[in-house]
Amino acid sequence: MGLKDVYRLAREEWLPKEQLRRRNPGAYVTARAIFRGDPTRVALGKGVYISGPTVVFCDDGGGLSGARLVIGDRTYVGEFNNIRCSGAPIIVGRDCLISQHSSIIGSNHGITSGTRIVDQPWSGDGVVIGDDVWIGAGCTILPGARIGDGAVIAAHSVVRGEVTPGAVMAGAPAREIRRR
Repeated sequence: MGLKDVYRLAREEWLPKEQLRRRNPGAYVTARAIFRGDPTRVALGKGVYISGPTVVFCDDGGGLSGARLVIGDRTYVGEFNNIRCSGAPIIVGRDCLISQHSSIIGSNHGITSGTRIVDQPWSGDGVVIGDDVWIGAGCTILPGARIGDGAVIAAHSVVRGEVTPGAVMAGAPAREIRRR
């Protein structure tokens, strides 16, 4: 590894993650977690635990400029998750569990015909997850999702839109299967 590579690693990986840790002293971000973006746009509550190699991306892009990540007190983020604000806010409440291999995506690429996909503008309303929510393993939470307090999202479900408080959701697309 050359000196330029070490400098790039320090600038793009080590320093932003260290700044994230220092700005959020009550939270624990493991050494294997990957952070990209602007640490000043991230607020992690007391007792938040982000396990690695989860990827957290909080920066603007695709014409959107509202990237922000807020995770409430005592929320656990398991291994191998993908949290991408990408120009839109993601807000996760207190006392939540986000199981392994899940993705929470704040924005999406456009799909207009006649324009290359990489040139499409992004759109997205972000994601809001209430307090005391369990996101099961392998879930995908899409832009515009609003998950109410106390909801449970079963493993491998895909959520877009409104989830009422206390709902137990399953499937792709996720549908209410019972109440908690």
